[in-house]
Amino acid sequence: MIVRSKAPFRISFGGGGTDMAPYCTDHGGCVISTTINRHVYITLKPRTDKKIRVISINLDKQIVFNVGDRNYSDEFELFKGILNFLNIKKGFDIIIYSELPEGSGMGGSSSLTVAVIGAIDKFYDLGLSKYDIAQKSYEIERIELCQKGGYQDQFAASFGGFNFLEFSNNVKISPIETTKEMINELQYRLILCYVGGSHFSSDIQDEVLKGYKIEKKFYLEVMQDLKEVAYSMKSIIESKDISKLSEFGELLHKGWLAKKSLSSKISTKEIEKFYLISRKFGVLGGKLLGAGGGGHLLLFCEPEKKFLVMREMEKIGGKIINFNFDPNGLQVWKIN
Repeated sequence: MIVRSKAPFRISFGGGGTDMAPYCTDHGGCVISTTINRHVYITLKPRTDKKIRVISINLDKQIVFNVGDRNYSDEFELFKGILNFLNIKKGFDIIIYSELPEGSGMGGSSSLTVAVIGAIDKFYDLGLSKYDIAQKSYEIERIELCQKGGYQDQFAASFGGFNFLEFSNNVKISPIETTKEMINELQYRLILCYVGGSHFSSDIQDEVLKGYKIEKKFYLEVMQDLKEVAYSMKSIIESKDISKLSEFGELLHKGWLAKKSLSSKISTKEIEKFYLISRKFGVLGGKLLGAGGGGHLLLFCEPEKKFLVMREMEKIGGKIINFNFDPNGLQVWKIN
């Protein structure tokens, strides 16, 4: 039996950073996000030995290791963490294909983790819920592999859709209730622009967490600002009043200014160049997706300026990524 799965990438609009422990467990966090029609695909093929072979189509490379290998210092350590955490004793070929590049800032590593756990769940008929899969994904990344970061990516990838996520000692997923017209107009006004570079989000998150210990008052003030942005965005979308959408763009700008104040590594001169030029040509607000350092800029435009902004971003080296919101989260199927 062969199992295939796919998990979506996510776009986070507001509240990113407030989903990290210990902040969210101490003070509560929230994020408003949606998933898009770009995915990580996994194919799981059983082997007759006790070897794991991971094949990356995008990177054109593979690695082979033994079941139970706990050397997390080399490439593809994520797969070792998943298989060890789930106590898998059987050998597999695991083939990965991603529709967006590594380090894109859109939760790709968590989408990958969710997709692999989903495939294993289907193969062994473990009966895991979407919540279970997201929680295990979090525990693998944050506890088994000691990677710094938050909760939002795992739950976004597993559940899919346009959600308001709340974080404390557990995670609450609340689908955003609005109209198709509001969602379509929001999507129309957004541009997703790949600006290059990449990051290891754990390094940036680690610096932010150190700031929480050293400059706690400042950190708490910024986190509160980010939460207020997320709540205000939720209110606008749920109002079903399209005339309020310009405020959504302005909130993106407010959130971006707050977030990049947390670490000098979040933005770069190149990212600032793209963002400032986009604002000059009609962008009301935007943000770099993910922890920072590189990847994709999300830009919110005045509707009549959208295509002008797209052309200007391409002129200076940006790559426009066409996308649609996708309500589906993790999907898994068998191939007999």
